[in-house]
Amino acid sequence: MSYSEIKNSFPSTDKNVMVVLSGGLDSSTVTIMLCEHYGAERVNAISFDYGQKQKIELQKAAELTSKLNVKHQILDLSILGKIARPFSANIAGTDISMPTIKDVLADPQPKTYVPNRNMIMYSIVAAAAEVAGAELVYCGVQSTDAYGYWDTTTEWVNRMNSVFSLNRKSPVTLLAPFSTLSKYEEILICKELGALDLLKYTLTCYNPNEKGESCGECPSCAERIAAFARAGVVDPVPYAIEIDWEKLFFGFSNV
Repeated sequence: MSYSEIKNSFPSTDKNVMVVLSGGLDSSTVTIMLCEHYGAERVNAISFDYGQKQKIELQKAAELTSKLNVKHQILDLSILGKIARPFSANIAGTDISMPTIKDVLADPQPKTYVPNRNMIMYSIVAAAAEVAGAELVYCGVQSTDAYGYWDTTTEWVNRMNSVFSLNRKSPVTLLAPFSTLSKYEEILICKELGALDLLKYTLTCYNPNEKGESCGECPSCAERIAAFARAGVVDPVPYAIEIDWEKLFFGFSNV
């Protein structure tokens, strides 16, 4: 699906819109699309510091919103990291080792899952939207995440909206434009918008090194690399390991 097609699903509003921006490829692409559709001056981005191992993603979110001239705030949710540290490989200071893509295949809840994270985050953003008078909250919930995260499914989004609709005066609507799309299609949308260069201000890796380089081996890196390879585009972010893009391009061209 192209941007030209997906923008038709964006509701009209005369108010500002909000987006939960993790700094990853999915939510960053959504943010880029919202700027194109509604105008950057009407987009408000919120990020969360929940003690994630890949905290550099917050820096990437700040860099992207600066380039887009989008209002951006980072909220402290460190209590979630304290709760989840013994449980999730995605939290800084945990003793749980980071799984590879092979480790998470067919796992309905991989070790990178942070318990109830999205429920907590989007409840907070719904509160912020209500205060700001915004009706629409966008998220980067994406189809390939649904295999292992119950709180990234279309059903989850629909049930959140059922709860939000109970608000008697200022209901908000959670929208997930990528819920049926792949990362490959997101890259094509950025290409259509002439925004591929902006993707250097994103981070998808669960386990980046001190230089901010993506590890190239965690489940998120594997999915991102495959998506760029399928699109025939070299990922603009640096990796800690060498990625043979030409070989990957050739492999996908013969699929």
